[in-house]
Order: sequence, then C-alpha cells, then structure tokens
Amino acid sequence: MAGMVEETAFHGTWKITECVSVTGVVEITGIEGTEFVLDENGDVNWEVQDEAEPLPLFSCETYEVLSAAGKLPMALKFIGTYGGQGVEFTVDFSDNHMLLSYDNCCMLQCKKISPGPRREDAPYQYLGALEQSYFSDIILRTDTRKEFKAHSIILGLSAPDLDWTASVPPLTGLPEDVIQTTLHYLYAECLPQRLSEVTARRCVKMVGKLPSFAKFGQLCETFLKNTALTQQIKTLVADMHACADRINDLFGGPMTEERKEEVTLEGSMWSNPAKLCYTVRQALREEAIACAKFIIMCDLFSKRKYELSKEERHDIMKYVKSRIPVFLNQMMTLMTTVMTHLQSLTLSQRADIAAYLVPEMETILDTMSRFAVETKSALEQAIISSNEKVNTEKMEKSDRHKWGIGDSLGRTLKHALHLKELKKLKHFHEKTSTCFFHLKKERSHFTMKSQADKVRCVSHSLKHLVDELPSLLIRLRELTSALDQKVTWKEWKYIFKMATSKVSWGLSKVQSNKPSLQPMIKEMCDIVRSDQFNASLVTLGLIELGENSGSPTSSSLSSMATSINNSSSEAATLSGSVPGKESTFSTVANSKATRYAQLSCVESLCVSPSANNSCSAKRCLELFRSATKTDMVFEVICPPDVDGGDIIIDHIASQDAAEAEGAVGGTNSANPATAEGEEEEVEVEVHEIKAHRVIVAARCDWFRRALLSGMKEAIDRKIVVHDTNPDLFRRFLEALYAGHLDTSGLNDELLADMMTLCDRYEMDDLKHLCEQELKSHLNEINALYLLNLADHLNSRGLKDAALSFIGKHRDLTGSDVYQELPDHLKDEVLEAIVWQGLDIRSHLRRDRQEGSPSSTSSMSEVDELVNNLDIVQDRALEISSSSSSDELTFMGDAAQLNSCIDELAIIVGDDVPREELVRIALAADYDVNRALNFFYST
Repeated sequence: MAGMVEETAFHGTWKITECVSVTGVVEITGIEGTEFVLDENGDVNWEVQDEAEPLPLFSCETYEVLSAAGKLPMALKFIGTYGGQGVEFTVDFSDNHMLLSYDNCCMLQCKKISPGPRREDAPYQYLGALEQSYFSDIILRTDTRKEFKAHSIILGLSAPDLDWTASVPPLTGLPEDVIQTTLHYLYAECLPQRLSEVTARRCVKMVGKLPSFAKFGQLCETFLKNTALTQQIKTLVADMHACADRINDLFGGPMTEERKEEVTLEGSMWSNPAKLCYTVRQALREEAIACAKFIIMCDLFSKRKYELSKEERHDIMKYVKSRIPVFLNQMMTLMTTVMTHLQSLTLSQRADIAAYLVPEMETILDTMSRFAVETKSALEQAIISSNEKVNTEKMEKSDRHKWGIGDSLGRTLKHALHLKELKKLKHFHEKTSTCFFHLKKERSHFTMKSQADKVRCVSHSLKHLVDELPSLLIRLRELTSALDQKVTWKEWKYIFKMATSKVSWGLSKVQSNKPSLQPMIKEMCDIVRSDQFNASLVTLGLIELGENSGSPTSSSLSSMATSINNSSSEAATLSGSVPGKESTFSTVANSKATRYAQLSCVESLCVSPSANNSCSAKRCLELFRSATKTDMVFEVICPPDVDGGDIIIDHIASQDAAEAEGAVGGTNSANPATAEGEEEEVEVEVHEIKAHRVIVAARCDWFRRALLSGMKEAIDRKIVVHDTNPDLFRRFLEALYAGHLDTSGLNDELLADMMTLCDRYEMDDLKHLCEQELKSHLNEINALYLLNLADHLNSRGLKDAALSFIGKHRDLTGSDVYQELPDHLKDEVLEAIVWQGLDIRSHLRRDRQEGSPSSTSSMSEVDELVNNLDIVQDRALEISSSSSSDELTFMGDAAQLNSCIDELAIIVGDDVPREELVRIALAADYDVNRALNFFYST
C-alpha cells in the first residue's frame, strides 16, 4: 500500500484471522479469533480464548505506532514486561486488514471488525430498577429496620439458589452497608463505587459463603487484595518522600530568601569538613534506601499488575505522576541549600574541605573499581547463560514437528525475544566495559598525582559543581512547570510502563546472577549499614535473613521486612497463597511472567461486565424464552400481507406513523386498522409475546416511559406494536433481554428492519450493531435503499459508507431507485462522486511528488474522474436550463453559491459559461480558492 497512513487507522477492534510461523501457514486454534482493541490513548486490551497458547503479546497493555511521517513501512510496537523491549511488528495495511510481521519469523493477519470498542460490550445491569424501585415486589429490612425495595425476578437471576419469595427473604437483618453493597452486586454484577475496606470485609464474612455468592465473595477479596497492593505502592512512594525530607533536614532544611541573606558558616558543618563528610554519608545512606524502595515499587507494579483492573492500574500511574513535581521540588530545595552554602565558602575553607575529601575520593574510586569489575563479570556470566538458552532453543527447532500448533508460534516469538535480550546484554556489556576503562584511567591519574595536586583537583571539582548548580536549577524548574503540559497521559503511561518493566527486568537478571554478585551486595550493605536498606534487599530477594554479618539481628531485620511488605502479606493471605522465604511476591509473580500472564481484562471492579460475560444476561434470556413469571404482554399487530419480506423502503414510508405512535412513549391502539371512509374492517393477525415489566423497563427507556406513564399501556400492562412481524420483534426482545444481538442468519432486509425497530425504541447499542453489519452487506442492489434508510434513521456511519460505495459505482445514478430519492440525497450522491474523483486525482498527484512510478492505469483513472464530474455538469445544466440559480434548491445555500460564482467570474473572465462555473462551485463546496485550484488543474 502506497501513500500515507494516519495513526487513527490503527484505532479500533481487531481480530486475528490467520497466523504464519516458521513452521508454515497454520490456523492456530485459540489464537485465531483472538480480538484486541487499540484505543486512542495508547492502550491495548486483549480478549483471548481460554485454550489459546500464552504468548508474549498477551501480557502487553500499551502500544506505540512507529513511522516516518506516516509513510510505510510502519511499525506497531506492543509494550509488555519482557525487559521493557516490547514486541515490534512491521505493518502492511490494506483497507480494513493489517498484516503484522515480526523479524521474518511469524506473521499475524488481522481484520478490523469495529472502528472502536464494540458497542455490544456495554455494561449489562439493572441498576435503574434498584434506584427507582419501580415494580418492586419484595422488601429487605436491615438490622436497624431500614427498608430496601427489590425485585424477586432480578434477584433470582443473580442468585438462583436462594428463595427470594420466602416470607423472610435472604439478607434480612444484615447491616445496612452490607445489604446495600450486596444489592448493588445482584443488580449490576460489580462492586459499588467508594466501597470501604470495612464493608468489603463484612460482605466476605456475612454473605460471601452463601449459595450463589461465591463470585461476590471473590470480588470483595480481590478488592481488598488490590487495595492493599495499591496502598503498598503509595507507602513506598511516601517512604521515598521521607528519605528526601531527611536529606534536606541533614543539610539544614529549605533555604528561603531571608535565610539566604543570613547564611553564616561559623560553627556549622560547612566549616567542619569531618562533620560535612559525615552528613554526606548520611545523605547517601538515605539515597540508597530511596533507590531500593524505588526498585521495589517498579518490580511490584510490573509483576503484580496482572491482578489489578485497568482502572486500578491507571490510578497508580496517575498517583505516581502527581508526586513527581513534589520530588522535583525536594531536589531543588536540596540543590539550593547546597549551592547557597558552597558559594559562601572562602578559598581556604574550600581547600580544607578538599584536603579532607582526598582520602575519601581514593576510597570511593577503589570501591567503584571493584564494583565495576564484579558487574562486568556478572554481565559476562549472564551473556553466557543467555547464549546457552538461545542454543538450546535452536536445538529444539530440529524437533519442532513434535510441537503443538500454538506452542510453535509461542516458541518462535520467545526465541526471537531471547535473541533481542542477548543483543541488549551484549550492548550493555560494551558500555560497561567502556565506563570501566575510563574509571580505571581516572583512578590511575588521580593516584599518580601529588597530595597538593589532589587537593587542587578536588577543589576545582567543588568550584565546577558550584558553577553548574544554577543551570541545573533552571532546568529543573522548567521541567516541573512543563510536566503537565508537555507529557500527555498517553506518553506518561508509556514512560511509566516502560520504566517499571526495564527496572524489573534488570532486577531479574541480578537475581539470576546473585551468586556472582554476592560480594558486591554484601559490601553495599556494609557501606550503607541501614536496617531499612537491608530489609529492602531481603524483600527484593537479594540477601537472606541474617546473611550479612554486618547487618542487624535476624529478628529485627525480619520485622523490618515484614513492615515493608505488610500489604503484600495481607494480599497473599487473601488470595490463599503463602509468602516464601525470599520475597513475599517475587515467586508467584515470576511464575506468571514466565507464562506471559494475560493482563486483567476487567475494566474496573466497579463496572458491570458486558452481556457476553454476564451470567445474569444468559439467565435473563432463558427466562424470556421460558415465558414464566411474566406480568405483561406485547401485542404485535400484523396485516396478512406483512411477512417480514422486502420492507426496506416500505417501513421508511411508515416511519412518520411510528414516530406518532411513540410520541407520548407508546400510546398504541390494539384495535384493527380501519380505512377512513370504508365500511369494511381490514382483518389483522394479533400475536402475543409475554414479558417482564421490570426487565423491559430497566433495559429500554422507551418501554419504561410507556409502562410508567399511567396511560393505557401502564394500566393494561400491554404494549401494542405495529409495522413489524412477530418473529423479528421476538428476536428484538431477545436482544433486549440478553444485551446482545445475534446477527447470524439475518440478511440485509431483516437487518434493516431490525435497525428500524432499534431506532424506534431507542436501543442505540443494538442500532449501532445493525449499522455495522449493514456496512458489510452493501452491494449495488441495496446501496441506494440503505442510503435512504440511513438518512431517515440519522445513521451517519451507514450513510457515509453508502455514499462512499455509490461514489465508486456511479452507474447507480441511472437507476429508477435513484430517481425516487429525495433531492437532498441526490445532491449528496453527486457530491460524493465528485469528491471520489478528486481523491483519485489527489492520490495521483501525491504519488508523482513522492516519486512513485506511473502506471498504465493512471490515464484511465483521470478519465474516470472527468466522467464523474460530467454527471454533476449534466445535473447542473439540466437545472440551470429550467430555472435560475436563485431557484436551485438542491444547492443548499443559493446566496453562497451566487457569491462564489460572481467571484470566480471576476477572476477567470466572462468567457467561461455560467453553467461551467456552477459545476466548479458545486464541486468545490462554494470555496473560491478550492474552485480556482480545481478550474486551473482541469
């Protein structure tokens, strides 16, 4: 595909239709049919079949479009937890199809099934009935005698194992907050907003063990576990703030403008090098603790985010982003304090500090050199291990005929990712080796200097630091002020997920090479000598309890680690797991990462599931089909000649009647229709369909208004329906009950009739589904009919699709159906044909500018453009010969047209016929500049 592709072309719901791997073309069971949604915020949501092989893709929740100004080839990068490197596919577009290719090892053929999230995935619930209490038949009383009105039918759908018609209904006598939360779940299959932990624990204890309430208990336990996890992350962030505050306190606190003028070094640590060095050591200790907390936070989020709903993940990311300006302000406070005091130092004081720092610098350089050697050795060991893994996978390829089909694609992707990981490790090793070489060189140069030169060197470094601090402060202020403006939510999600994933990946490499890094880790503990730091390393699984001889006692260290992980321990207890010896969360999380666990597809614990995932929706459909416990009826009045056949145009003509019927919310008459002035009545067939008032009212606003209007429908508990056939209306009611419309077996005529019903009774989600299905049914026979239908029903999507189709099939304008269209639709068709031609010309011009080779079909495309424009010219000539331009009703705005024609005549001269100017003005939509470009280009 040539030309430009906008990033918006990626947005929508896609389905994997075919998979290609190194083993050949295969239709992979489970993976084929997997759907994913790419939204405008950079999120990707997967709907994976239960039997699908777990792939690295399914753990990705973010994507990025990589391109050079929208030109092909483009790339689509899915960001997951595999080292933060993501899975990058090259993309080939063709209409609504997308071919994703990964490193010549596998390809995925995808088809767009919706331009956005599917409308049938809307939450399924009956909360309107609970809140308004219409048609309630039972009362639940709390322990304080407060009453809640409810509906036995709906409660029976959600909890069928309980007898809700008993004289004392279940849940009676429970606390108010428990009953309120439980009723919300029974009507919506989710938890209410602003649920407290106390109420959730009560619900687990009092209701979670009752029949049919196991899922409710699990939801409450998940809420408690996720709340504990979220709170733990927030606690870690607060601990990092506390470390920053302690560092500022060590250096004297924030420097106000008044304090800057009163800076005195006499008797302060700034005049005492030993005390200053001790303070710096304390600050570095706090910084080491903060870094350990940061790593815990990143690893915790990266490995446990599978358990969180999408809403909870976003809340954590928003919270962390809100704390960044606070961190930056703390950093600026510290830098201002240090800068102010260093600037106040005299030359002799600076020399004293430098002389005291020389031995410290030598110790620091020695320590850094040892750390660099051990790091380099560990990297080499990691590269050897990765090489062995890759070689093992290569050997397994010889036995790939033994693999399952899904396993084949999974192993292919994993092998490619391992190769990328190995390349990444080698690159990092090269950079580390270069840094080690420079560090060794600097250490050698510093060691060879005389004592006086060393003092001068350190003094010079202090002066350089003082000179650089003002510019650093300015940059930090600019970063703080521009953070919210320049870093969008989409960009921040990408940055946060990428950063946490990379940190977690780096930690996993350290853990896998822990034996070779133990001397360095032990020395770090000896240097820092902090209970919190050691406890953090225990949490990360880098040291064992009591392992370090210089560390606190095992009991104190154990209590510190428990304090850090109190939320994790609570979450583990709630989920039924037992924390292991190393890390309270790493064992379970690592096993999940190995399996490429799919992210939780739950949008929120407080959002109802879609109809496809709702148990109540399935039971509700069964209830309708059984026709039991009904309390109302629909009467479908059907004349003998109405059999549900070709009524695509006929029902449009009756739309006004339908609107009149529903003007008050359903004042239908059940009497047979009688022609005015005729003596004989027309015989009609009346079909009755039984239903349930509370369900019908909760699922459809139109029916709710009719049943609560106090008029005939409400009194008789009967709604009369005209202008449809019983089978189609029964299918409509099934869709209303189930929340989903099964379009299989519906041809274009039945889909059109169903769409009319959905529009009449304000079922917008079902109407949208019919609209999407009708787009795929467009052909030369029904395009004009569907255009007229879409115009009547105000269906913009279907109308645009029909106009686009007709614009490519201009011969349809010669049909009798076209002549029967309203004038405004005829004009829109002609305009569509014109713009279709202009698009072709623009495409050809762009191809020439991009250097695309001209094809033999180029002239034929131009000829087609001219022919398309001739249709408009013929139409314009036909009308202009019979009336003046002031009478051209199809032009929309005659004054605007005349103004455009007059301006064109002044510029191009009087030699151009007025009919030609009318044609050009119409083609340019009355825009003079566009009309001139069009005139001179043709």
